[in-house]
Amino acid sequence: MQKYIHSRGWMRSSTEIAIEIISDFVNGFLSKCVETSEKLIPTRFNDKMPRNSGVPIVLTASMIEMSDFKLNPFIAFSGGFPLSIPKFVLRKKLYPNFHINEDGTAKYAPYGLRKVETLLIKEFGEENVATVHPHNLHEFVGPKTKVIGISTMDPLGIGFVSRTYTSILRLNGKPATLVEFEDLLSNVAFRKYKPRIIVGGSGAWQIPRAKMQDMLGIDTVLIGQAERSVVEIFRKALDGEELDKVIITQMPKRKEVPTIKKPSLYGTVEITRGCGRGCAFCSPTMRQRYSFPLEHILREVKLNAKNGTRAILLQTDDLFLYKTKRNFIPNREAIVKLIQSVDKIEGVEFIQIAHASLAPIVNDRRIVEEIAPALVEKSLWACNGKHCASIEVGIETGSVQLMKKHMKGKMLPYTPEKWQDVVVQAIGTLNDNDIYPLATLVLGLPREQEEDILATLELLEKLKNAKIFYVPLLFTSEEESILKGQRHKDLKDLDESQWDIISRCWRHNLDLWAPELNKIILYGTLLTSPYYRWKHGRKIVKPIMEFSGLEKRFVNRRLGIECQPQCCTSSFYVENKNKNS
Repeated sequence: MQKYIHSRGWMRSSTEIAIEIISDFVNGFLSKCVETSEKLIPTRFNDKMPRNSGVPIVLTASMIEMSDFKLNPFIAFSGGFPLSIPKFVLRKKLYPNFHINEDGTAKYAPYGLRKVETLLIKEFGEENVATVHPHNLHEFVGPKTKVIGISTMDPLGIGFVSRTYTSILRLNGKPATLVEFEDLLSNVAFRKYKPRIIVGGSGAWQIPRAKMQDMLGIDTVLIGQAERSVVEIFRKALDGEELDKVIITQMPKRKEVPTIKKPSLYGTVEITRGCGRGCAFCSPTMRQRYSFPLEHILREVKLNAKNGTRAILLQTDDLFLYKTKRNFIPNREAIVKLIQSVDKIEGVEFIQIAHASLAPIVNDRRIVEEIAPALVEKSLWACNGKHCASIEVGIETGSVQLMKKHMKGKMLPYTPEKWQDVVVQAIGTLNDNDIYPLATLVLGLPREQEEDILATLELLEKLKNAKIFYVPLLFTSEEESILKGQRHKDLKDLDESQWDIISRCWRHNLDLWAPELNKIILYGTLLTSPYYRWKHGRKIVKPIMEFSGLEKRFVNRRLGIECQPQCCTSSFYVENKNKNS
């Protein structure tokens, strides 16, 4: 009985008790499933000596980061969600890896790891460096192995996406990225042969920030770009010299960045590095900006295409920074030539651009008009049966005040006061050319006030008919950003207006991208609403009503409107159905 008495002494309500019993049962059952299933999985590790007693330098990443998610880089973000499904099921269905070379090395690997591999092979010889999937580590780690290099993007599941949606879903359990990262570091071969473990990558900052380096058994964490510093660090490790626990690497010059020699996951090819627009919450703005020569880019595209990646992911913090002119004026000729050149390469079935800014689209819409045909034709995406391209853009806020405070260069060559107009016009141009962007919004930026939140809601209203996939995110202070000293925004700190933004965004996503799920979402929300009401408090009630579609139904009934298809599903779905009939 003691667990059912509140900490202040009074008895908790029967509803609270019932919800906790159900929650404990479900989480206990799922945990038991995980334990049982893992016992049934035969281990891939044994006491046999690895080939040639091991390789001196072995490079790898966790299971989840060595998968291409069946060529869907956006689904990779689901790795930040709590692991409430047995690991072997996720490995088989969500992030499988079938790409192993005949010699046991990984056929495809994260792009950053391939850069490091290229530099280490050049310095120490190909016979002394191996990039390996975690399943095959036992074949390469042995008495001769001195260093394990691990690349990671989100080791602890506390990046923007992971932290936000783990908090909202409030499911018990560790994020899948953390589970897989811990699984990698607990590898039997590591414990047996005790090589030095060096971890780097864009998410490496999370480890010292969370003070988990010793617990995870990591010798050295590298923070920053690798190209200038990594060879010297690995040389010292091979020679047994002492290394600092955390090393801030030096910023490389463009000529120090090599072309990869082996294919990358998603067919990733970097076209620009750095940004310079000055968004205070973003790490790329701290890096020196440069564009890679077209010949450099095409060599990597051809390498990937020749080795069967099928897709090419053009990695950039902003497509329109490619060979940009002064004051962030986009270089139409260079961008169009780049896309057309990639499009012509044999073996390229799909082209995906990572990120783009919105202001350059307004400045020169002809760029979008000229590159859209190739992007749409070689796109992986469809919306309600209509083929379309997509690209990630940052809306972040509708507030002029926050733009001035944290994103002074984001709207250049326009002024902060024009931001909402820039967003609406740019999204319109993208939609006109069958590009339906994925757009991020950041909630809880430092000094965000009620009027800033209302400005964002106003912008969402202006975009209510736009074809967008929204991803609202909680502010996260990344180590390499200007705001690294600020406190993360926690879900418990959100007010009703901020919850309104989240619910509006996801209601829009469902109506546009998956209207056929409306009934499932409705019934699912009704079943889970007591749980989320208990977890998040009364302020979650209205967002749940809006997200589920109940609010719209109640309004229609009060107005005497019968439940027509356009009310029960989505106007986007009905319009599309009418066009196709």
